[in-house]
Amino acid sequence: MRVALSQLSSGPDRGVNLDRIEAIITRASEGSAELVLLPEACAYRGEPAPELVEERSGPTLTRLSAAAARHGLAVLVGGLWLATDDPARPHNASVFIDPSGRIVAEYHKVHLFRLETTDVSEDEGTYTTPGDQLVMVTYRGISFALSICYDLRFPELYRALARAGADVLCVPSNFSAVTGAVHWEPLLRARAIENLCYVLAPAQEGMSDDGFATHGRSLAVDPWGRVLADLDDGTDLVMVDLDPAVLARSRAALNAPGEVVPAVYDREVLRVVAGG
Repeated sequence: MRVALSQLSSGPDRGVNLDRIEAIITRASEGSAELVLLPEACAYRGEPAPELVEERSGPTLTRLSAAAARHGLAVLVGGLWLATDDPARPHNASVFIDPSGRIVAEYHKVHLFRLETTDVSEDEGTYTTPGDQLVMVTYRGISFALSICYDLRFPELYRALARAGADVLCVPSNFSAVTGAVHWEPLLRARAIENLCYVLAPAQEGMSDDGFATHGRSLAVDPWGRVLADLDDGTDLVMVDLDPAVLARSRAALNAPGEVVPAVYDREVLRVVAGG
């Protein structure tokens, strides 16, 4: 399956962002992509703005559903604010749209970003309601597991998705430049290796209008941990081919996910104090 990985530098103007995304979807279609993956905060990136929280029938999903149907491909909307019962705390949601333009799955970000350094102070939980359900979509015979950005730091989430049959781990992101320089690629490659899955991570690049610097470097990784695509700043689209045979060969060679021993991990740890 051919997928298109996008990289954006979204700003506060939703209309401008959606125009650019539609142009990317058109180019992906011309390149025979069957699925386009967009980063987190693709339609709006900036300060929390209640007026930009959307319903499922809002402008972002309406326009991108129409684009998916027009081109006959699926679109993963990496992350947007969707309304909850608490107007001040929407979900950060990743939404899978099928080639007919139908919304078939919606994942709400479970782990909310929190960082305190001399350069950055951020707590996503103050303006976002966390999710409590893992989600996977099987599309044309391949199972895509949904996650968002900070989820990447929690291997238990991806192990659960792998146990459920995931083939591809989707990690659309707006990853901090502060941590991304050291953590981004190692974490993505580790999630691929330990679960023997493809990892697709479309990312935001550059500085947002509210002063949040992002790492960029959208990555695609194969189940053996090899980097298939690594986008430089200013590159907004790359095509990657997913091959079920690669998944099968990797899992036949080293099926570590099938050899976990939860009964041992759940036991109390034997603690020993050494002298000296």
